[in-house]
Amino acid sequence: MGRQKFTESGVISGKSPRGSGRNSSRRAAKVEAQVEKPPIKEKFKAERQLPPLVAATPKQKDYIKYLKDPNIQVVVCLGFHGAGKTFVASTIAADALRNNEIEKIIVARPYVQTGKTAGFRPGTTLLKLYPYVRNMLDTIKGRIGTAAYQLALDDGLTGEIEVQDVESIRGRSFDQPSFLIVDEAQQTTPEEMLSIVTRISDNCKLVLCGDIRQKDIQGQSGMEWFLHFSRRHNLSGVAVVDFNSPDDIVRGGFVRDVAIGMMKDKEKQNEQAN
Repeated sequence: MGRQKFTESGVISGKSPRGSGRNSSRRAAKVEAQVEKPPIKEKFKAERQLPPLVAATPKQKDYIKYLKDPNIQVVVCLGFHGAGKTFVASTIAADALRNNEIEKIIVARPYVQTGKTAGFRPGTTLLKLYPYVRNMLDTIKGRIGTAAYQLALDDGLTGEIEVQDVESIRGRSFDQPSFLIVDEAQQTTPEEMLSIVTRISDNCKLVLCGDIRQKDIQGQSGMEWFLHFSRRHNLSGVAVVDFNSPDDIVRGGFVRDVAIGMMKDKEKQNEQAN
């Protein structure tokens, strides 16, 4: 499918990113060296004037900054549900696609869901994964418009919006200017996470979203492994945002109450363990 052009729109937990470094400088240079953007189609200018994304919390402000920073290649976003982890990443990616800053958005997630698998469902990867990535796809559709979304999604494999299952990501190479958003990253294994982080190029921004308190797999998750690995080896170009407080939740009061209950249960478990 040909390149569909889009129009103009729309505190860190742990350590801060460790400087730009040689790799970060090279990534920034590649971004600056990209050819001039194609002209924006007047049709989309008239039909899709959207307000810019505005951070709802201080941590969301940092999250948005890292998603837009060319020196940051991997953004790990973890913490409570309702904090806007996937919504913000999907919105930033959609706006980048509409503004012709990237050529592709890949949304991915493991099949694991509350201890069960969707791998036995018939049909294409898009049909299998759609219920699990719909939150990201709906956000993207809302930013770029229904018609443009249908053209970009195509069959879910060959278009500018691609749906990818984590289990078959090994062997892929993400060389185009792109966003790769992995939702429910706490459900990946360390082996799967290694296959993800070693397949991205300097042109690909990787976003890992998840809550390590809500994993259904046994042992260490891929998200936990990468957090420990990146800190242990002082990897440059990695930013971590942890929405670990009920104040980070931007949804309604009930969701915040559930998060507070989870925190209390966790504290009680820690006390009993000690």
